Amino acid sequence: MKWQWADIDTETTKAPRTRARRDVIVTALVVLIGCVAVLSDPDRAFEWLAGHKEVQIDEFLTAIVIIGAGFAVFSWRRWTDLSRQVDEYKRLQGELSAVNREASLMSETDDLLQSCLSSEEAYRIIIRHLEMQFASMSGSVIAILEAGDTAQIVASWGEPAVRQDHFAIKDCWGLRRGRVNVSLASDSRVACAHIGPTIPTYSICVPMMAQGETLGILYLDTGPEQTASKVKPLTEAQERTVKTLTEHLALAVANLNLRESLRKQAIRDPLTGLFNRRYMEESLEREFRRASRRESPLAILMIDIDHFKRLNDSFGHEAGDAVLRELAKVFQAQLRAEDIASRYGGEEFVLILPESDMAAASECADRLQQAVHAMQIQHYGRTLEGISLSIGLTCFPQQGKTVDSLMRTADAALYRAKENGRDRVEIA
Repeated sequence: MKWQWADIDTETTKAPRTRARRDVIVTALVVLIGCVAVLSDPDRAFEWLAGHKEVQIDEFLTAIVIIGAGFAVFSWRRWTDLSRQVDEYKRLQGELSAVNREASLMSETDDLLQSCLSSEEAYRIIIRHLEMQFASMSGSVIAILEAGDTAQIVASWGEPAVRQDHFAIKDCWGLRRGRVNVSLASDSRVACAHIGPTIPTYSICVPMMAQGETLGILYLDTGPEQTASKVKPLTEAQERTVKTLTEHLALAVANLNLRESLRKQAIRDPLTGLFNRRYMEESLEREFRRASRRESPLAILMIDIDHFKRLNDSFGHEAGDAVLRELAKVFQAQLRAEDIASRYGGEEFVLILPESDMAAASECADRLQQAVHAMQIQHYGRTLEGISLSIGLTCFPQQGKTVDSLMRTADAALYRAKENGRDRVEIA
């Protein structure tokens, strides 16, 4: 729950100071009127005092003056104390309002991070937050690449003083130590090597760590020395905010990476990296409906590695796995981005070629065979040669009007290629 002190009636906060000011003014007026009355006709005043000796009026007046002076001093001190209290209250109210605004912005940012579908979206959300809070500064989100030894700028704002978009992890003290690293131009001995060539007046590297893994750093700086007078370094409270943002970003990116990893495991074959059979069947249904709707062609290649069992028996299953991986690389290199290559099972593969007619599919099959003939696979110092493919080709709408009929005709064409001597392409 957020405190809403800003809605408190301002008259209530001013009332103690107003009463104290009134007491001081009344006391001052009373003393002033008495002084004016005496000074306007001093002879008469002294005669009146002399005529009332019996009532001891002079002692009474003296007591009134002493009490009035004491009351005046008390009222003055009360007024000044209350003024300080009100000023302190306003300062705390201002700080609390700033904390409320920061908490609201942080809550919004955290909600957006939880709704992101990719790391790139999460990086943009953090940059948006930092720009709103630290508009006068510059900064970058720097992520560690999959290789694990290089970091890359993935998002930035302003003009951060980073030497290159890519740099080695060892160039950043924050990544090497796993702790926040603050660099100052006055002490460049601990400045990160990725900063430069002009070292900013103030810079900070905050590691992004989640689930025991370092994902990158959040980098901020104040710019070159000529702008140092315009941009102030972060306060302790602001540094805490940056650390909190970094923690939220790291957790969001770690969750997104885990989600992406699980998604890949669900649709990818772990050995070859190609799509698995389940994803192929879903994709074939989708592409078939699209081809039917647009009245466009759709080709399917069903592929089998010739004499794969003999290869496993001669060289072992590790050699067979090496052949499968190299063949997957050939598919990825020869096919278009919109084509779908999948491992159908064992040494069989299915390639879906959207908007490809019979001629284009035949040309693609010929290219694949030539690329496979040119493969040179090294396995424990031996070259695995003689790898060839048998390919069955079918095309919508000529060879089938349904998904099942297309798969049956492709399978029949593949078996015909094997019966006719292998290492060939047969059209359904």
